[in-house]
Amino acid sequence: MKTLKTIIIILSISGALFAQNITNTLGSSGTFTIKDASNTYFSLNQSNGRLTLISPLAGNQRGSIFKGVDRFLHTYNGSGTNGWNTFLGLYAGNFTMSGSGSQGSYNTGVGVQSLSSLTTGSKNSAFGNESLLSNTTGSENCAFGTSSLLFNTTGFNNSAFGSEALLFNTSGRWNSAFGNKSLHSNQTGYSNSAFGDATLSSNTTGYENSAFGNLSLNNNTSGIQNSAFGVGSLFSNTIGYYNSAFGVYSLGSNTTGIYNTALGHGSLTNNTTGNYNTAIGLFAGVLNTTGSNNLVIGYNAEVPFPTSSNQVRIGNTSITYAGIQVAWTVTSDRNLKSNILSSNLGLGFITKLRPVSYTRKNDESGKTEYGLIAQEVEEVLQQEGAENTGMLTITDDSEYQLRYNDLLAPMIKAIQELNEKNEFLSAENTDLKVRLDKYEQMQNVLAGEIEKLKLKDNNIKEVNSEINTVNQ
Repeated sequence: MKTLKTIIIILSISGALFAQNITNTLGSSGTFTIKDASNTYFSLNQSNGRLTLISPLAGNQRGSIFKGVDRFLHTYNGSGTNGWNTFLGLYAGNFTMSGSGSQGSYNTGVGVQSLSSLTTGSKNSAFGNESLLSNTTGSENCAFGTSSLLFNTTGFNNSAFGSEALLFNTSGRWNSAFGNKSLHSNQTGYSNSAFGDATLSSNTTGYENSAFGNLSLNNNTSGIQNSAFGVGSLFSNTIGYYNSAFGVYSLGSNTTGIYNTALGHGSLTNNTTGNYNTAIGLFAGVLNTTGSNNLVIGYNAEVPFPTSSNQVRIGNTSITYAGIQVAWTVTSDRNLKSNILSSNLGLGFITKLRPVSYTRKNDESGKTEYGLIAQEVEEVLQQEGAENTGMLTITDDSEYQLRYNDLLAPMIKAIQELNEKNEFLSAENTDLKVRLDKYEQMQNVLAGEIEKLKLKDNNIKEVNSEINTVNQ
């Protein structure tokens, strides 16, 4: 133990004594001291093993240890103005710090050149080579990892955990980066939260974004107020804003789309520039690319046209039952419609339709259903000269879909046409009844006349009979 202490003493004072070799053996309770008339610079206490450095008693370089000519450890002003700082590592901290009061105080830098540009910044913690290297006046920053917050100068209240996390941040504030290269390119963006490898890695000026999961919001540059939760969520987003993605790769291809909400693994993953879309469910809306204001709910549910807008789809093609407690209310306000004409589809159209019974191929219960065949409806519509009708939808996959609600108007028209015919027949029947009544009246008159004639004839016969009797 004594030999080790002797080596330490030799290394510590050899430069100051012009390379003279000094060997000293302390007693069991002795103290080795180097001092001048005013200051004690070095003290080694044999009884408790305490090594004390005081260089000088006052000033900026108090308690410094150099490795050769390079500073290695120092506590820049132990207390007071520019005080309570601790720096460990080659060129960690700065001997030219300035300020007043608590400025330039309560800083901790561990690692080569960590906090080496600090002037008046306070309450910073830097752990890792070159962490917070460029920070001058920024305060209350925490940097843990090689080159974390490397270029920060005036930014404050930032937290960076991971190699090169918040590397290029200069004046951005209130950012939290946890993960290798998270918020790597951020410069002035603020109030961003990034948790995971390379999350928000390309962000420069975007603010109030939240990314949780490796590579989430990886390419975001200036997009604002996005929320991405899940690996690769909103991965390609650059300037899109107000998007919310929850689930692995949800909204993963979104670039400039805005106001989208995706909830579920892979939901809206191929959306690029579509806006105001909502997808809920595993792979919901996965085919949507540029369509906007679409609502998709359910596993693998898809709108019929991925590039079109204003569509709603609930459930996928495997659904066999859908129920609702009350009847649907469908908007039908005149102010929402244009080109209003009386329907040209009526009785002729309805009578040509073929009602059928069938079972769905995906219905395990094999229940009988009743309806129409969409392809047959298309043929009848063509025969009636109806074109570009919303009654039929043919998806990009050539699947036919029929909007049964649109059959209501033709059925009403058919009933009206039947009613017109019925009223005509009723009027005609009334006329025939009147005529028949007249015929019956005439018949009754004729019958009466006939009776009269019969009486006359009988009278004549009686007279003739009497005449014949007299003549006899």
